[in-house]
Amino acid sequence: MGEVIDMDPFKRLPERYRSRAREIATRVGNIDAMMAPVTPVKIGEAVVRMLRQFREQPGVDASEMGSEYRSACKDLPEWAVSEAANDFLAGRVDNHTGQFMPTCAEFAKRAREVMTPFMAERASLRTEASKLVERAEDEARRIAIDIERQDPRVKVRAAAMIEQFLAGHPKPLPMKPKGIPPENQKRIDALKKPRPFVSKIADTKIGKAVE
Repeated sequence: MGEVIDMDPFKRLPERYRSRAREIATRVGNIDAMMAPVTPVKIGEAVVRMLRQFREQPGVDASEMGSEYRSACKDLPEWAVSEAANDFLAGRVDNHTGQFMPTCAEFAKRAREVMTPFMAERASLRTEASKLVERAEDEARRIAIDIERQDPRVKVRAAAMIEQFLAGHPKPLPMKPKGIPPENQKRIDALKKPRPFVSKIADTKIGKAVE
């Protein structure tokens, strides 16, 4: 990750962007250092710790099991292997009965789950680093445009361009309100007059039955 931050485009960034780039490089470097592969000795120590509490899987040779664990965990960091062993020993792994040794595949899967938050953070930082140049360039363009808009000469040129554009177009006529024809107005006024209320109950079956 350090080589990404030290690329030439980052050297042209404004200071506040370069500062963030250095922070990203430092954090990613720390995460990379955490991911150094475990040694076979440390894998063996984790296996021995679990063997003291768990029974061996039926029909599994101890020497073969050790070889399988070394193969499954060779690219994992030491701290993830240790934490995975702690989780199994403490009963924090779902679907593990707590009786038999976990298989090498189960153990490696748990170790990678322990690593997930750090790997996600690293990926997020790399994405942010890749966008720093784009963000800085966008900001520089916005600043340049704002400065240019404040230039009196630019305002004069813009006004001249607008005037030239409108010169060949007729000016729009003002809108005049249209009046309502007298006959229409009479009908509207007639609708506004109050009308006497006439009950229709007497015309209903119930009303006729009451009478």
